[in-house]
Amino acid sequence: MNRIATSWLVAFALFAVATSALAAVPSPANSTLPPCMALCPMGDMPFTVTIRDFANNPIAGSSVTLSFGGCPASAFICDPLPSDPYTTDLTLRTLRMFTDAAGKATFPARVGGTGAAGCAAVFADGVPMRNYALASPDQNGNGMCVSLIDTDDAIFALKLGLADPTADFDCSGGPVDAADEAIFFSHHSHACLGFVDPVQRNTWGSLKLHYR
Repeated sequence: MNRIATSWLVAFALFAVATSALAAVPSPANSTLPPCMALCPMGDMPFTVTIRDFANNPIAGSSVTLSFGGCPASAFICDPLPSDPYTTDLTLRTLRMFTDAAGKATFPARVGGTGAAGCAAVFADGVPMRNYALASPDQNGNGMCVSLIDTDDAIFALKLGLADPTADFDCSGGPVDAADEAIFFSHHSHACLGFVDPVQRNTWGSLKLHYR
């Protein structure tokens, strides 16, 4: 075999090895992530990602992490429940779950509070995928979205008309408007363990238990 043929074989082998290695590495460019991060303490604002590699193939079993370590004073992570499909680390302030056969992971993340642009981060197998501001109807970060006995309404009202990502619930990227307001009000009474507004949903006894 001449040198040229040998060189081509070596080059092809190296290319095959490199391609095989990249096949398992998550690609931020090829993966699909939401345009914004808006979460509710009751977990009914799901956050879905689809992780793909550099060949645009979905990665099954990829470990996806939502990290709120960059916004420690303003993100509220609810205590874990057995029904949560993700693993919660309250010390590191992360949520983690694995993608399915289609490379998809949906977090019904029970998280409240807000954080400036870039404070929340998404990783897949340790690869940084995207950073976000954190938005939530729980504007004051106490784990509940309540109108009568809390300050969420007042905080949100100050953001109307402003380009504030911490209240951009429809991921429009524009000023906080009526569409965001409708989403905000639709999550009133939501909290980590269910509904808490005594007038609309529950009893004063349940509310007192929540505050203990």
